[in-house]
Amino acid sequence: MKLLSEELKGKKKPLIIICAVAGLLLALMIIGTFLDYQIAHAVTAPYRGFLYYAFGMTFEFLGFLPAILVNVSLFAVLSVYSKKKCWKIAFHIFTAASLAGAVFCAVFWTLDNHGYGVSGVIAGPIVAVAGAALSFPVILFFKRFDEIKLKKLIYILAIAAVLGSLTNLVVGVMQVFWGRYRFYQVTQNGFPYGPWYRPIGRGGDAESRHGSNSFPSLHAASVCSTIALVLAAWVLKTKKSTFITFGVITGAMLILVPLSRMVLGWHYLTDVIFALIVGLIALVAAVIIIDKGFGKKFKRFLNGDDESNNYNNSDTSGQVSNKEDENQTEAAAI
Repeated sequence: MKLLSEELKGKKKPLIIICAVAGLLLALMIIGTFLDYQIAHAVTAPYRGFLYYAFGMTFEFLGFLPAILVNVSLFAVLSVYSKKKCWKIAFHIFTAASLAGAVFCAVFWTLDNHGYGVSGVIAGPIVAVAGAALSFPVILFFKRFDEIKLKKLIYILAIAAVLGSLTNLVVGVMQVFWGRYRFYQVTQNGFPYGPWYRPIGRGGDAESRHGSNSFPSLHAASVCSTIALVLAAWVLKTKKSTFITFGVITGAMLILVPLSRMVLGWHYLTDVIFALIVGLIALVAAVIIIDKGFGKKFKRFLNGDDESNNYNNSDTSGQVSNKEDENQTEAAAI
């Protein structure tokens, strides 16, 4: 099997799609630079009605689910494929950490609630619990896969994990130091509006400590992990209908989650678009890191030359040894 960079080499269609997406994002970034406040004012729900809770809150908390599922799936596939205990232990540690994170979110948001309301206190932990709970059906699902498919999934999920880590790291660090006030803070609390290209740093009061992290959007960055669906469909050579379905789901998540952040008044257009641009760059960087940095190892692994090729071999190894004993007995008899 070829690596992803080798698969894409010389193919114009994927390159055209990437360039088209990059061009669209840059165009939206330019538009937002001049019309950020006006667009936010037009998109943000004027009151917390059905639109606010049904659409905004739903996709707000679904935004982190793709990143959680990528990591859960990676550990799940490794625990299914490999007989090494370290991966099974890592899988259970990650599951326990997700549950612990859910408890932390529930306690923190209850004690320090800054605008979420009761639904925010409940919905956030539910997503973390869902991410951990889904680990068990995910394992059962992957157990149906043969060894070749599991290897390909490990490779794709490794790229997706690097993609998610890079995107969230860059965006998270920028949020800490950029200090841009959210739209609702400007309209409701009287904080000054500032364009995205003019960082103002962090404030000292409680409200700005919580709110001045509008740029870029961490939710928009996290949802970039959904690209793993398209990559998996590409590498696994699925049916065209499956590839199109995964593409539609990915596109919908990449549009609806950022839009939900704008509807809630927590982000401007430039906040979410810049995060998606970081995600696109991180995707290219992730492929380069995995293929160039670990390409030889992954190629040996994918082509069956790895030493850890022990998936479901506990029974077959015994059968092989029994056959060897029988052959030796027959040879001695002859």
